[in-house]
Amino acid sequence: MQSSKVSTKYQITIPREIRERIGISAGDVVIFEAKKDKIRLEKLEEFYREHAGSIKVKEPVKAVKEARKRLWE
Repeated sequence: MQSSKVSTKYQITIPREIRERIGISAGDVVIFEAKKDKIRLEKLEEFYREHAGSIKVKEPVKAVKEARKRLWE
């Protein structure tokens, strides 16, 4: 387990080992999801790659939020 200190602007540095493991580079977009006292961080393209084609609805934003919620249940 690794740690990072929260700055006065509420920013954190993702430890190198973790960045390399999930392939995060400068400029990449990540998503955060909080559940109780835990935070999940995922590279945005990975989320969409996993769920591409599985959402066929008229309200895609709502469907994505619901799919993300189900992942945490």
